[in-house]
Amino acid sequence: MSEQDRIYLRHLYAMFAMMKMTWSKGEEKEDAEDCFVIADAMLEASESKPVEEGIVSIKKRRSKQ
Repeated sequence: MSEQDRIYLRHLYAMFAMMKMTWSKGEEKEDAEDCFVIADAMLEASESKPVEEGIVSIKKRRSKQ
């Protein structure tokens, strides 16, 4: 993953975290920083899983008649 992709995903994850936040009046900066902490954790979790490559085999189901 390129650095530009990583930055884009970080901002995207932070946006999703913002949607679930309960915002406190007067603490907007701290709340926004918390969203980026969550985004960083999401990036770390997504990078720790091995990526499976290839196409999944799809078998046609046979209907019982």
